[in-house]
Amino acid sequence: MKEFLSSFLLITSWLIFAISVYLFVIVLIAPSYAFIPFCKVAGAGLVCFYLSKKLNKKTKVN
Repeated sequence: MKEFLSSFLLITSWLIFAISVYLFVIVLIAPSYAFIPFCKVAGAGLVCFYLSKKLNKKTKVN
């Protein structure tokens, strides 16, 4: 029984370690995957904002 419990605790500790490493990697890697689409959307938003202001200035002159 003692050997079984020891083996069970060893396997459980390795599973907990693997899950914690997996979560740690997701926390570090996932934001880098989201960074490029975020930059594209933010850039498109800034371009639309700039064009809106530019078109607004042209309509006020006429």
